[in-house]
Amino acid sequence: MTKYLIMLVLLTASIQAHANIPVEDLNLGFKPKIGITVDYIPAVNNMYGITLSPYHYDRDYAQWGYYIGYAKSSEEDMHLTSPSEGYTQDTLWRFGLSYSLTHNFSIYGGATAYSNESRHTDGKTPKIVDGEPIWIEESDTTWGGEIGLRYMMDFGLMISTGYDTASESAVISVGWTM
Repeated sequence: MTKYLIMLVLLTASIQAHANIPVEDLNLGFKPKIGITVDYIPAVNNMYGITLSPYHYDRDYAQWGYYIGYAKSSEEDMHLTSPSEGYTQDTLWRFGLSYSLTHNFSIYGGATAYSNESRHTDGKTPKIVDGEPIWIEESDTTWGGEIGLRYMMDFGLMISTGYDTASESAVISVGWTM
C-alpha cells in the first residue's frame, strides 16, 4: 500500500513538471567569435604588433567584446659620436572594449600605454681588463586613449582603423575572425 501511495504522490507532483524550453534568442546573428589582427602604427618609429579581440560568449551581451594589443618598433640608432653608442625603441600596449553596431561594423575604444625606451653609453670605459662601457637606461611612458572602427567581412577578413592619442598616430589593422 505504501508503494502505491508514494507512486501517487510522485505522479501528482510530476504533472506540474515541464521540460526546460529555451527562451527565444533575441540576438540572432551575434555569435561568439574571436579576431586576431596584425597592426601597423606609423608613430615616430614605425611599430608593428598583434591584437586579440574576442566577442562576448554571454548571449545577454553578444554585441560586446574586448581587445588587447601589443606593438613594438625596431631599435633605432641614436647616432652618437664615437665611442658612445645608443638606441631607442618604442612599445605600445592597447586594451579596451568594442561594441557591434551591426553584424559587420563595430566601434572600439580603450586605453593605451606608449613607452619610449632609450639605452646609451657615455663613451667612457673602465680601465680594467675586458672593461665594458656602462649602459644608461631611460624610459618614458605616456598614457592615452584610442577610438576606432572595425569592419568584419562575412568570410572572416577583418579591417580596422583608429586613432591613438598617446602615440598621436593612426592604428591600422588587418586580420581574421573565427
